[in-house]
Amino acid sequence: MHKALRRQPWTCPRCLRKQQRFNSTAAGIAVANDNTFDGAYLHASSHSSSKNGSENALLREVFNRKTLSKTSSTESSGLIGNTFLTLPQGFQKFAEASVIQCKRLVERTLAASTAEQYRAIPRDLDRLSDLLCRVIDLSDFIRSIHPSDDVAASASASYSLMFQYMNELNTTTGLNQQLKKAWDMPEVQSQWSEEEKMVAVLLMRDFAKSGIHLPDKQRRQFVSLSNEIVQLGTDFINQMDHAREYVSFTVRQLDGIDPTLVQGFKNHERAQIPVSSKWSKMVLRAAKDAATRKDMYIAERSASKKTIATLEQLLLRRAQLAKLTGFDNFAQMALIEKMAKTPEAVNNFLESINANNKIHVQKELAPLLELKRKVDQGAEGLNPWDHNYLLAKLDQLEGASGPRTSKSRLQESARFYFALGHVMQGLSSLFESLYGVRFVPKETKQGEVWHPDVRRLDVYTDKEEHIATMYCDLFSRPGKQSHPAHFTLLCSREISEEEVRECEERNEPLNNGMPTLLSTNPTSGVAFHHQIPIIALVCGFPQSSVPGEPALLSQYSLVSLFHEMGHAIHSVLGRTSMQGISGTRVATDFSELPSVLMENFATDPAVLKLFARHWKTDAPMPDEMLKVLAEEGSKEASRQGAWNNESQILMSVLDQVYHGDGPVQALRSGRYDSTAVYYDVWNKHGSVPEPWGTSWQGFFGHLHGYGASYYSYLFDTAIARRVWTNVFRGGEDNGAIDRASGERFKEEVLKWGGGRDPWLCLEGLLGEGKGVLAEGGEEAMLEVGRWGVGVGAGTLD
Repeated sequence: MHKALRRQPWTCPRCLRKQQRFNSTAAGIAVANDNTFDGAYLHASSHSSSKNGSENALLREVFNRKTLSKTSSTESSGLIGNTFLTLPQGFQKFAEASVIQCKRLVERTLAASTAEQYRAIPRDLDRLSDLLCRVIDLSDFIRSIHPSDDVAASASASYSLMFQYMNELNTTTGLNQQLKKAWDMPEVQSQWSEEEKMVAVLLMRDFAKSGIHLPDKQRRQFVSLSNEIVQLGTDFINQMDHAREYVSFTVRQLDGIDPTLVQGFKNHERAQIPVSSKWSKMVLRAAKDAATRKDMYIAERSASKKTIATLEQLLLRRAQLAKLTGFDNFAQMALIEKMAKTPEAVNNFLESINANNKIHVQKELAPLLELKRKVDQGAEGLNPWDHNYLLAKLDQLEGASGPRTSKSRLQESARFYFALGHVMQGLSSLFESLYGVRFVPKETKQGEVWHPDVRRLDVYTDKEEHIATMYCDLFSRPGKQSHPAHFTLLCSREISEEEVRECEERNEPLNNGMPTLLSTNPTSGVAFHHQIPIIALVCGFPQSSVPGEPALLSQYSLVSLFHEMGHAIHSVLGRTSMQGISGTRVATDFSELPSVLMENFATDPAVLKLFARHWKTDAPMPDEMLKVLAEEGSKEASRQGAWNNESQILMSVLDQVYHGDGPVQALRSGRYDSTAVYYDVWNKHGSVPEPWGTSWQGFFGHLHGYGASYYSYLFDTAIARRVWTNVFRGGEDNGAIDRASGERFKEEVLKWGGGRDPWLCLEGLLGEGKGVLAEGGEEAMLEVGRWGVGVGAGTLD
């Protein structure tokens, strides 16, 4: 999941969707003694290369042996190297110092009167955005993950302070007026780079979305509504709950479930099965009684009244905000900056995808219906609570025939070749093959990380340049979110000479002490500092209970990690001079392309051969196992891939309806029935009817972060499928590790961040479309829809 927040002035898309000293590092890494990895994190030197295998071995050891984590005992640091954050109260000082710097930039922009001063406005406003984002993004991240309540509370306070100040800037009319004046001056605009022009356009668009043209009273209302929407969204996610905690069944109703398990939940004559648990899933897969499965299905998909009420208020407030700023509905407001541009284009795309997918859904459901009719000859169709049960029965029937059993054993054995350290080494080797960058473990200082489990990796180029830092918090622990996610804590950008001068005059460390890269402009020959992006990668992989055994990943976890690394490499290679368009700061419906594409690499034999070795014996994964993993992945996709796709399509349609005209029309009464709309969408567009009594929309968490944009995953899945086939040759002929293919993807997509129209990126990458892609709009969306998503699209992560 790319954790990003929705764009407004002064924030990157990530800060919006959540509403929410020069320290160059010497090149290279010292070679570790091949026979010992005590003190495995090594200081940088210029003598090593990953080619000798030492770095790969070090990567494996750092993640495979938890006790290997090492922190410097002599040097101290603030969180992620920020000099302010050595103590909890440092967050307040960090925010206050940033506000002072922001105010200087605001004053300078408002006072601009000469052509030279107007030329500086895009970069000054981008710097203003960076100052706000670095506090908001880091504070929001730390408050959700730090184990210390004091630190989390301080981070939360600084987040609120900075977010409120950001909303004040959103409605400061003078900034918008000065930017527009600069845009209208030919002698100014002609001197801007393409990046400066793009940032100026984005900022003016954001100002318009923020109601900058409104009278004072309405502008104040905008700020109030924005804050309320943020709080409602947070409450929706954090207070999400089921209508019931458990479902009570008699022992007879649970026929088909392991009797020992049933006895464990028995209270008097009935068993209490917890909702949304591995045991409730077992009921849906194994209970013979259809009525039992139906009761559990309804309980699993029924949110509490409080959760639904919060969601409905969120949708109404968004509708109100859209109307206040002159849009017909929230979808229209949200999509104007996306590739789709309009709700009509999104709906056309979804209709095209759904029409193609329905054919495959019916093919998948046919054997299930046939199996059901063997027991119930009068059955006319399938119910949603039949699906998992009949799939399990089909697995049992196929397993009884013999071959599938041995294949299943091979699949289960695959995890011994997916030790976490081996996988991280494989990702490093893959990125070195494709893009010429690799991961190097780095010892952390006292106070630099938020938990001892966190590992630091520095990213180096084949020219031995340190271009990014990534903090990997990959192990599960109590109270920590388990869902994989990628966070950009600091963006890539050029650091101006003025910033360097100011720090020297005040005797302050450049960039709050965080690392920078000294580069030279190839055209002018002028040296400049570049802010190195800082990324956090968070997962919840369970650690092995077997002494000496590393964390072993399932194939699902392997794919999830590759997905998040797709976001990470976008942040690493999207090195622009302006932070507002760096890395993953792109249109939401383009941001998932690198991550979805990476899922293809996770199961490609050539990639697996880079790292898939038995953690204990070091034997490479057998060819038979490589083949089975590929075959079974295809087989699983053909069995329920279209069914999964339909779920994603229905969720995307629901997202569009929830942010369309319905909530706007409901503003008069102040009541919006999200459940009635949910049933209408599911039963109108779905293949299997939804029973009355559910309210699954209460668990649709992406409505908060991806409001009106949930179609993005399907959209990017269609694009990624095309890129995998056309650019990486579907993995054939080692296309998955081909440097030329990687360079092509980097040059046409990754390096631009958000600094180029995504449609132009696509046309340049694919070399097709006959101008349709470059022009964008509804025709381009339909073209992507015709490509299809195949079978097996997963959820948005």
